[in-house]
Amino acid sequence: MTEKLDFLKKIESRLSRVEKDTLYHKLRESVQEQILFRHICQNIEEGVLLLGPAGSVRFINRRAETWLALPSKPPVKTPVWELLSDATLSRFLKENLPGLDHSTVTDLRVLTPREIELRLTLSPYALGTEQGVLVLMNEISRSPEGEFETAMSRRMESLVRLAGGIAHEIGNPLNAIMIHLELMKKRLKGLPSAKREEMESALSDIQQETKRLDRIIRNFLKATRKPPLRFRLADLGEILEDAVNFLKPELTAAKIRMKMTRDDSLPPFLMDRERLYYAFMNLIKNALEAMPKGGDLKLSLIRRENCAVVSIQDTGCGIAPEELPRIFDIYYTTKQEGSGLGLMMVYDAVTEHGGRIDVVSKLGKGSTFKIILPVREPQKQLPDYTQPKGGTHFHV
Repeated sequence: MTEKLDFLKKIESRLSRVEKDTLYHKLRESVQEQILFRHICQNIEEGVLLLGPAGSVRFINRRAETWLALPSKPPVKTPVWELLSDATLSRFLKENLPGLDHSTVTDLRVLTPREIELRLTLSPYALGTEQGVLVLMNEISRSPEGEFETAMSRRMESLVRLAGGIAHEIGNPLNAIMIHLELMKKRLKGLPSAKREEMESALSDIQQETKRLDRIIRNFLKATRKPPLRFRLADLGEILEDAVNFLKPELTAAKIRMKMTRDDSLPPFLMDRERLYYAFMNLIKNALEAMPKGGDLKLSLIRRENCAVVSIQDTGCGIAPEELPRIFDIYYTTKQEGSGLGLMMVYDAVTEHGGRIDVVSKLGKGSTFKIILPVREPQKQLPDYTQPKGGTHFHV
């Protein structure tokens, strides 16, 4: 390209003396190269975006048009970040393009017009007095790592289904054992009192352990036999209020002061009402159990761009830093009578809605669970809002 510019500079002063055939030959060669360049750019797998001064679009290929939902002929003087529908990508380009003086590579999740993981390579260029940036985009959603994770996820689903079947088979003989234990207790009444008390004590221990196993099996089956998602238009604020009202007597008895605020500008959007209702119930109940001597519970629902943000904050015992990364693992619990399934079900409900859950906790100070949900389909971006200062942060 610079060679072509040098040639033009050389012949500029001698243009009147250059033969027409020579000039035509050079012009034709240049046009052919431009056509070839455009043909190559339009047919490669990568997205190509050539930006001029102030972020204006000089060239865009079909792949980039599709990924970013940009017109094939964008307005000449409009910065590209004002044309994008994805707020995260728009903000990234607006913050990084001006003044870029070296090549950079960044992986970014774009959620509109469709969800896709892109690797962006930004390379500044200078052509004469004009400066701009070449943006190359590669889809990494279908990388070998992603395929491996998908395969592992499918295997885990198969294992969960298998474990659910085994749990069901274990549950039937457990019920039979519990029935026979009751019958044995009745038959013991005819024995002498000394022997009867000894036998009743042993049977009571066996019954307690059998009931505990039965409870574990039932909880596991409840977690693995989730009904299919049913997305309907619903009011998220009403769901949160219903969960609070159901648990209000327990909150009052536990001397927990509660404050709830909601953003009335948040419209109804597509969601599975039952899934989110039980997710909120679990989180509120966890907050209640974290404050055995009473405390403060703050719930808020706000709208941020195209996201609904639900915050549940308590002043309870908090979570240790070493335990925080494991709280959503199946069967992991710090409670004496806990099943380790509650937070796993919360995590599943949020991710099934295309959302994210952030946790901030500090021992002796309390915890904040923040759920961020897209308010409409297709999934919307989930901004990384500023978390409360202090404590341990954990994102999933």
